[in-house]
Amino acid sequence: MQELDRLEVSDLILKIREGSDEAFSELIRRYLPMIKKVVAGFSGAKIRSDEAFCEASVAFYKAAKTYNLASTEVTFGLYARICVYRRLCDLVGKENGKEDLFSDLDIDTISVQSGIESALVSRENMQSALLLIKSLLSEYEYEVFILHLEGYTTSAIAQKLSKSPKSVDNAKARAIKHLRDSRAGFSDI
Repeated sequence: MQELDRLEVSDLILKIREGSDEAFSELIRRYLPMIKKVVAGFSGAKIRSDEAFCEASVAFYKAAKTYNLASTEVTFGLYARICVYRRLCDLVGKENGKEDLFSDLDIDTISVQSGIESALVSRENMQSALLLIKSLLSEYEYEVFILHLEGYTTSAIAQKLSKSPKSVDNAKARAIKHLRDSRAGFSDI
């Protein structure tokens, strides 16, 4: 068996998922400075540091169990840091209680739109945006753009409009260019 300190993080995570406590100990050893730093950020909160560290360790373990190993956009370290931070935020929120957490807020100054009003405003904004888009694009570019927004692939759009995939891609590129060039017009919507 390989020594754990020589394994890649992804290999350690796989071993943790198989139930290896030793692999978890090695992973937490590697990320201990990050965990301590996040815990230290909550030092002024109404929680003890040992309690915060325990919660952070639980969050770190869950991060190892849930991290997408195929991800190329987010490293495990960043993912784990976010998980630990959120867990500690939740802990502090529970400790402070909702009354303390929102005691500085004046309820009369908070604006809350009703669901119906918000939906109507969103629908009006969308209609205004679509009218503007339609005025900027040719009929063909507009059709391609709308189908693209609806999630159709290039080949599906080509088939639906009886055009070649290259023609669809070109229309899509032109539409996006026209919209980028006219983005100032969308600021009022």
